Amino acid sequence: MKKVAMVAAAAAMVLPLGLGVIAPAAGTTTALAATKTAAKKTTYNLKSVKTLKKTAYHVKAGKPTLFSGAFAADKAKVTFAKKGNLKTGTTYYATKKIVVTTKATKTAKAKTMTCVYVKTANNKVKGWVALGNLTAGKATAKKATKTAAVKKATAKKTTTKKAVKADKATGKTYTLLKAKNLKKTAYHFKGTAPVYFTGKFAADQAKVTLTKKGTLPQSKTYYATKEITVKQNKKNVKYLYVTNNKTKGFVQANKLTAGAFMAAD
Repeated sequence: MKKVAMVAAAAAMVLPLGLGVIAPAAGTTTALAATKTAAKKTTYNLKSVKTLKKTAYHVKAGKPTLFSGAFAADKAKVTFAKKGNLKTGTTYYATKKIVVTTKATKTAKAKTMTCVYVKTANNKVKGWVALGNLTAGKATAKKATKTAAVKKATAKKTTTKKAVKADKATGKTYTLLKAKNLKKTAYHFKGTAPVYFTGKFAADQAKVTLTKKGTLPQSKTYYATKEITVKQNKKNVKYLYVTNNKTKGFVQANKLTAGAFMAAD
C-alpha cells in the first residue's frame, strides 16, 4: 500500500505536464475525451515513473498509436485513450517514461509495457507511445534523398532522350551519282518496315545528306515520284522518294515491292 501511494505521488509530480487535469480513476477523463467522445480507454496499473533527459526518437516503420493519458490521484493507475498515430520521417522527443502492467486474468498473465511521453519540436503532436515502437535517434531526411534520386533518374532519362534524338538527327552524306523524276508509281513492302529518310541536297556539289526520319507504317501503299542513286559503302544504291499522306521520304528501292498494298500481302 505504501508503494502504491509513492508511485501515485510520483505520478502527480512528474506526469501532469502536458496531460491536463488529473482526475480520480472512477471518473477518468482526458483532454482528448473532452473534444472527442466515445474514445476507447484502457486502464493499466502504474508500476514506475521516471523523468527523462530530452531524447530523440523516430518511427522506423508503420504507424504506432499515440495515446493521451489520465493518471488517478489516489491510485497507481493510468488510463490511455487513442489520440492518433505517429508517422515516419518525423523526430519525436521523449521527456517521461512509465512502466505499466495489465491485470492478470484466468486465461492470461499480467503483461508489462514501457511507454514514453513524446512530442514534436513544435509541440503540435504530443502523447504516450509504446517505447518498443520507436527507434532512438533523429529521423533521417528520406524525402530529400528520394527527391534527389528522382531528380537523378529524370536527368539520366532526359540525357538518354537527347542522345537518341541527336543520333536520329545525325545524317550521313553521300555522293550523288544520279537523280530523276518518276511517273507516280505505287509500292508497298513486305516483312520488316523499312527506314525512311529526309534528303538534303548540296547547292554547289553532287552531295545529298540522308537523315533518318522513322520507319514506314505497315499496310500502306506508297507512291514514288523521284529516284536517286548514291555511292554508299563503295556500292551504287538506289533510293525512291515515296509519299503516303503525312509520311514522305527516301527509302532504299530494294526494300520496296512494286504495286499497291493488298490485304493478302
